[in-house]
Amino acid sequence: MRDSAEDDEGPFEEHEEHDVRDGGPDAAEEIGAYAGPGAYDEEEPEDEEGSEGSEETLVPEEEAVTGARAADAEPDVYLDVPLLKVDEIDLDVENLRAHVSLQAEVLDLLKLNVGADVALGRVHLGISGVEAQAQLKVRLDNVALIINRVLTTLDRNPQILEDLTRGVGLAVQDIGGGARQAVGELGAGTGRAVGDIGQGAGSAVRDVGRGAGAGV
Repeated sequence: MRDSAEDDEGPFEEHEEHDVRDGGPDAAEEIGAYAGPGAYDEEEPEDEEGSEGSEETLVPEEEAVTGARAADAEPDVYLDVPLLKVDEIDLDVENLRAHVSLQAEVLDLLKLNVGADVALGRVHLGISGVEAQAQLKVRLDNVALIINRVLTTLDRNPQILEDLTRGVGLAVQDIGGGARQAVGELGAGTGRAVGDIGQGAGSAVRDVGRGAGAGV
């Protein structure tokens, strides 16, 4: 009985192994079909992490480009001396002054003074064996931008001009009223002065007549 039981279990186990191993290509395809989606499900988070990493790497590059543009901004006044060769130089300078000035006005809203000016009081310069090149650049782009913004503001808000012209009209009216008042007071003063002169002349004539009558 024992041997027969072992014999019965032996073929049964071999039959199960035969079913699993010899299932054929259909069984392998089914196993691969179920295994495939699991593999793709595991790969998707890696792609998302990779995309997030690429986005994070782009941000510093954009900031670097912005910083480079800010660093490349050219100044308004720039003095360039690309070449300077001097064997011997003796320089004495007194009262050296340099400034930028330009006058720009837009009605009573904007007044700008920008430009370039250099003044030397006293200079004593002795040079030998000198070769030099110098270039002075004055850029007024920022000034033009400010004026453009003011004009754009006036175009978008015409009531500003109305307020300005209204103020000018009131000022003219005040000046006209003051002038009329001054002329009126001047005329009244002149009339009073003429009246006083006439009264004085009449009294003088009467006094002269009385004196003449008394003398006769």
